[in-house]
Amino acid sequence: MHELSIAEGIIDVVTRTARANALKKIKTVRVAIGELAGVEIEALRFAWISARRDSVAESAQLVIERPKGEAWCMDCAKTVPLPRYGEACPLCGGYHLTATGGTELKVLDIVGED
Repeated sequence: MHELSIAEGIIDVVTRTARANALKKIKTVRVAIGELAGVEIEALRFAWISARRDSVAESAQLVIERPKGEAWCMDCAKTVPLPRYGEACPLCGGYHLTATGGTELKVLDIVGED
């Protein structure tokens, strides 16, 4: 389950950021996890509960944004939606696609408690 290591990585970023900004407690962590990032969202939410224990983010809410997957189709030379790898271009049916969006996995912001 690589979602646990992703949750631990988020906690590492949160911990370092909190330390650098003298934050004692984190209220919210907002992340972007694209549709094509290969992350099972429910498994990440479950892992988050475990990973945040005994940290500055122990009671923090994890807010997940899901940027849509998109790709450049080399057959029809257009940007098209791509909800999953392995699907054909919805415009021409071709499979020569290069992902251009929805692959991100990053912490967007961290909100500390007053």
